[in-house]
Amino acid sequence: MKMIRKVLKEIQKLEKEKSLKLDAKSKLENEIAEHTTRLKQLYSLKNEYEKIENGINQYFNPPSENA
Repeated sequence: MKMIRKVLKEIQKLEKEKSLKLDAKSKLENEIAEHTTRLKQLYSLKNEYEKIENGINQYFNPPSENA
C-alpha cells in the first residue's frame, strides 16, 4: 500500500511539471510567432524602401546610353 502511494505521488508530481513545461512551451511558441510576424513586416518594409531608393537613384542618375 505504501509503494502505490509513492508511485501515485510521483505521477502527480511529474504530471504537474509536465503541465507547467507545456504552458511555458506554449508561451514561447506564441512569442516566436509574434517575432516571426513582426520580422516579416519589417523585411517587407525594408524591401519596399530599397525599391523606392533604387527608383530614385535611377531617375536622378539614369544609366548613360554610351555604357
